[in-house]
Amino acid sequence: MCHKVNAPLPHSVGPARRQHPQRGRGSLGTSEQSQPRLHPVPPSGLASSPPPIRTTMSPVLSALLCLGLCLGHRMRTQADKLPRPSLSAENGSLVPLGRNVTLRCRGSPEATEYFLVKYTGFVYERISSELSREDEVEFSIPSMTLSDTGTYSCHYKREYYWSELSKPLELVATDRYEPPSLSAWPSSVVAEGQAVTLWCYSGNQYDRSALYKDGEQVTKAPAQLLNEGAQANFSIPAVTSAHGGTYRCYSFQRLSPHEWSFPSDPLELRVTGTSKDPPLPPSPGGTQVLTPSPPRPAAQDYTVGNAIRLGLAGLVLVLLGLLLAEAWNGYRGGPGGAPTSSDRGEGGAGGH
Repeated sequence: MCHKVNAPLPHSVGPARRQHPQRGRGSLGTSEQSQPRLHPVPPSGLASSPPPIRTTMSPVLSALLCLGLCLGHRMRTQADKLPRPSLSAENGSLVPLGRNVTLRCRGSPEATEYFLVKYTGFVYERISSELSREDEVEFSIPSMTLSDTGTYSCHYKREYYWSELSKPLELVATDRYEPPSLSAWPSSVVAEGQAVTLWCYSGNQYDRSALYKDGEQVTKAPAQLLNEGAQANFSIPAVTSAHGGTYRCYSFQRLSPHEWSFPSDPLELRVTGTSKDPPLPPSPGGTQVLTPSPPRPAAQDYTVGNAIRLGLAGLVLVLLGLLLAEAWNGYRGGPGGAPTSSDRGEGGAGGH
């Protein structure tokens, strides 16, 4: 005998009366009456996957990026191929005040414009420019003044490409102070292999001296301050025939490096045959040793090249910023993008 049991089934397939959850209670129980209303969930396998981000690059940004890379490569190649210019003074870079000065910048026959710049302590300031298709141009200073002294360089451009700066040229005024005296110890006539010291003495306490040989600078050295005046010693430990020539020296102050004294009277150093005597001891006091040294490679100035590279780096950063902005906008606004604030509000209200 079977009895009919009216018990509710766990999972009824027929129509059932909707059960309203109890309000005002924050219980997390598992009873049917306390279950919150659930929103539809995507099929398994898609629920845990993050929404795809669209990274399609627009044609405009693609063209800009390609243009920047191509232009940068071409500009760098052209800048590397342009010959480095040279700058010289017609009658030397040591000029008395009031005298005319002519500076010559030698570049390339393919140049279209030349520029003369002056170092102001922080940057190079453009002094003059000259339109020319010659391989050399001249820049003239009608009358030398103290404001014209300093460090100069030149460069040129061809179409849209710039050369690097020339080696610096020091323009110095040379008649600011009384001339020093130059002497040789033990003598200005020295046998090859012997030692000799050149003394540059000034009656004023100028703390720097410069030594020139046959019109070319040999070296600069600090001067030893004395009770009356100052003296710089230039020592040659072992004289060779290459040391023979006519020497002059100048005095100046460290705080005014482009304002020198009148030159000393010339001193001719004569080198005779090889001596069998031992070298003489160096003279007392601080000395600047003059020893032959191999020429160093010219230090290259990459100011123009560095400026080009910095500009290209900035362009690349701007393009990358635009790409990231476009990708973010596509991620937020496209299908499958991040939920907006209104979507988050609706989701939060669905449990109430």
